[in-house]
Amino acid sequence: MRHDGGCHKVLREWGGPVIDAEEAGTELRSGRMVRITHSTEADYELFVEWLSPGGRVAALTGDAGERVTIAALRREVEVHGSRYCTIRTLAGRPVGMVKFFRVGPDAFEISGAVGEDGLWTRGFGAEGFGLLIEHLFADLNAHRLQFRVGSHNRSMLEMVIRLRFFMLEGILRDRQVVNGEHHDLLVWSMLRHEYEALFVRGEWKSSRSTVQAEPEENSDRRLVRETLTNYLRSGVSTSLTAYQSETVG
Repeated sequence: MRHDGGCHKVLREWGGPVIDAEEAGTELRSGRMVRITHSTEADYELFVEWLSPGGRVAALTGDAGERVTIAALRREVEVHGSRYCTIRTLAGRPVGMVKFFRVGPDAFEISGAVGEDGLWTRGFGAEGFGLLIEHLFADLNAHRLQFRVGSHNRSMLEMVIRLRFFMLEGILRDRQVVNGEHHDLLVWSMLRHEYEALFVRGEWKSSRSTVQAEPEENSDRRLVRETLTNYLRSGVSTSLTAYQSETVG
């Protein structure tokens, strides 16, 4: 298995292929049901079909309601440094995609989708997402992963809450517009020590008490944490307040 800095490499200027012909289709990670590979040109055509507003797609994040074209995907790769991988069955059938891009020296934002409505409940998307997590932490030495989920995306929210892989960091209120309606955007993250407990040592439990704090906080960082803790305990409203109240508007 080959590991490199991303799921494909740009070869030419705008309008040319967005993949390295030698890497196309090669495997990055393999699981029980699916594997993730470098994407091919044919895969990009499928992505456009899956992610179109009228496409049969179960999105992992809330960005699938926007119009998607191959040119737009190429622009993401060439201008913004996004990287796409294809989720395939072990027999080779493309069933979904995952995407990542850097948001810091060792931090990445991730997203993706499964290709058809009926495939989500079969676990293809969840395992593909897990393989991407392994790739980023184990192969690219990530310290932090983050992703955003629209409050309208019930299937993804249910999966995240059930698996408890990620920690909810906050809610961006009315951040997303889908079909003319505003929705909140939920921000989730995973740090390296949480990944190591979950994927490496197998110590992850469905409880926040098992998530270890990072060691050796300096005094300034501790004071900031205490200040924020006291602020939150004072009863102020936050973006989470509406979700914590007995009646949600």
